[in-house]
Amino acid sequence: MSSVPRHSEEELRQQWAFLDALVDRQAASLKSGIQDPEEDDLTVPMVAPDAAYLEEIATLTRRVTTLEDERSTLLRRIDLAEEARMAAESARMAADAARQAAERTLAEERTRLPRDAPPRVAAAKPRRKSWWQRLKE
Repeated sequence: MSSVPRHSEEELRQQWAFLDALVDRQAASLKSGIQDPEEDDLTVPMVAPDAAYLEEIATLTRRVTTLEDERSTLLRRIDLAEEARMAAESARMAADAARQAAERTLAEERTRLPRDAPPRVAAAKPRRKSWWQRLKE
């Protein structure tokens, strides 16, 4: 710290006098029960609510409850729609993978057959006779 004073002795005396006067004023107002206006707590007088006021509060409360229920329902619907979208996407991907596998298998099958040979067709099984035809014989 510097040994040179920042304020003159006269300035310090004026500041002390101001602070002393301020403390004296506050002490006097506290003793008399009067507070500074900025320290006053504003008190709102309590009035007995009338029936219309209570009914309005009840109506607003019901509306808020209804809106909260609707919000919950909408959030559940959003969740279900998202799950359905994800399931559809998964099914689409599975179908796409199955299609690609079928195309690969068909391409492999085509490369195995000679170009001139007709494709092999499995021989049809003889059809079994119906019970009526067997009964006639």
